[in-house]
Amino acid sequence: MNTSKTKAGSHSDEMIVCRSVWISDVHLGTKHSRVAELLEFLRVVDCKYLYLVGDLIDGWELKFRWYWHDDYNVLIQKLLRKSRKLTKVIYISGNHDEFIEQFMGMRFGNVTLARQVMHTAADGKKYLVIHGHQADGLTHFNHLLEKLGSHLYIWILDLNLYFNRLRRVFGFGYWSLAAYLKAKAKAAVKYVTEYEDTLAAMARSQKADGVICGHIHRAEIKTIEGVQYLNCGDWVENSTALIEDFEGNIKLLRFHENNVLRSGRGAGSHDSGHSHQRNDRGGRAPNRRNNNRGGSAAANAGILCIGDEDAGPAAADA
Repeated sequence: MNTSKTKAGSHSDEMIVCRSVWISDVHLGTKHSRVAELLEFLRVVDCKYLYLVGDLIDGWELKFRWYWHDDYNVLIQKLLRKSRKLTKVIYISGNHDEFIEQFMGMRFGNVTLARQVMHTAADGKKYLVIHGHQADGLTHFNHLLEKLGSHLYIWILDLNLYFNRLRRVFGFGYWSLAAYLKAKAKAAVKYVTEYEDTLAAMARSQKADGVICGHIHRAEIKTIEGVQYLNCGDWVENSTALIEDFEGNIKLLRFHENNVLRSGRGAGSHDSGHSHQRNDRGGRAPNRRNNNRGGSAAANAGILCIGDEDAGPAAADA
């Protein structure tokens, strides 16, 4: 996989050629959506499968206060243009764009809408791709409280915007207040841990090797009791994406100078490492590939499968 080491916005002509890309939580309809960076990323990326893992459009904020920039139209046109160039675009529904639920399972050319899919990587491993709000207890038990929390998050981002303008005056770089609060609050840390464990359990129940999700705006790659947990982050604070190469390796790319959620990586590091090189929380062996092939058909019944038509040796994709 050829990945550019130049930050988004630099107008580099170096292409990112890969098999699959996952992005989530763009939140079109809010003024904090980093559409310019995302457009630059999509300009230089060339992939066969492009997953939009929920919350592409923020229907909650649009109902509360209408905000739509011309760049949002450009982004949607860019995605449709990629679908016309034989990139398969899979739109996974989230909680903020729940208005598309009525179209689930439908295909519009090379664009597919689904609640969740099973992605088969080039090495044959299977990943449950889901937005993740299904593992959020707040979503199920108190929808109103969840929306209030969403508005509070937007307020924190507004405050963070003015705070960082002041920091730039004094020569300091970007700093995320929301990320800092989430990292320091014990309740938030407990929530994230339970969220990750729940999604890993969901993937295990589907006999998948891993789960790819979004929702909590925290990009991460780790192993939880033998299951790969991969969160593609967001395009509001962190500008992150997951990328699969032609051998089935999945990496995390960051296009923002925010150091709060780098999971121990150094400043300026774009590559958060191979998906097999993460810490295992439970200590079990991560190799579940042979066990999956025996019972995946029954377990995955009713779930759209993507990527299995060409999964196999790396040479087949190359």
